[in-house]
Amino acid sequence: MNVVILDGYTVNPGDLSWAPIEAHGQVTIYDRTSPDQIFERSRFAEILVVNKVKIRGDLLAKLPMLRVICLLATGYDNVDVDAAQKYEVKVYNAVGYGTESVAQHTLAMILAFTNRIESHHRSVQHGDWADQDDFSYSLNSVRELKGKTLGIIGYGKIGRRVGDLASAFGMQVLTLSRSGEKEGARVVDQKTLFQSSHFISLHAPLNEGTREIVNQDTLEIMRKDAIIINTGRGGLIKEKDLIRALYTKVIAGAVLDVLTIEPPRASNGLCYLENAWITPHMAWKSFEAREALILIVAKNINHYINGVDTNRVV
Repeated sequence: MNVVILDGYTVNPGDLSWAPIEAHGQVTIYDRTSPDQIFERSRFAEILVVNKVKIRGDLLAKLPMLRVICLLATGYDNVDVDAAQKYEVKVYNAVGYGTESVAQHTLAMILAFTNRIESHHRSVQHGDWADQDDFSYSLNSVRELKGKTLGIIGYGKIGRRVGDLASAFGMQVLTLSRSGEKEGARVVDQKTLFQSSHFISLHAPLNEGTREIVNQDTLEIMRKDAIIINTGRGGLIKEKDLIRALYTKVIAGAVLDVLTIEPPRASNGLCYLENAWITPHMAWKSFEAREALILIVAKNINHYINGVDTNRVV
């Protein structure tokens, strides 16, 4: 089989092996593929492996040898699944590889903003501690997580794991649900969640029901000491409303791993606010998660070979 990986670098910048996928035939690996290179690199592929490269219907129409697309990701909005179905191209996504990685990053974001470890470290490096008259000082008042409320929007595997970790710190966990009670969290309505939470963590899929769920209306009912955490999708937040809320101190801060446009434009005001902390879409990227992702894609190729529908989108 001819397998082509179009954008492998973010998953494997060189610290992992592609061997589980290479076991399935001739594998060509590209770190990155620009839009004008996609057709030429894909034209003889039976299996395409992609992360963020966009696979559109007009491209699929020109790839008669293509039989399957395997995503190096859970989301598949970069693939025209209707066209894939039309041209009888199977699509498989990868589920469950990043639960621990994203949950760990989420708690790290909460702790980083709360305890300000890095700013205190830099203060010590600059000689501030050496100049103190007292044995102890702090740059800001640190609050304990115990007794605080964490609102989780998107209570799937990752959301539940975040809730577990938060509970270990003694936090109260709230979530939304249309289907009734959720283990480990108290189900409330959206207004209560936004009004009551000290932290709100976003883990929901991006769809018409969740798009820009954080907006001027929901921000204005939040606590003034509240923090927004987003490791889900940038589109869950209306960024111009968040910028305004942070600038005017409607809420205390935001810690974001994802933005609407990635990489961000230099003009994105979120990148310049002192109370907006941003990491570069890395919550999913632990070594173990990326290793698991490659194994899942290899299994999905096996599913295709054996006619198994596990992880199959279309």
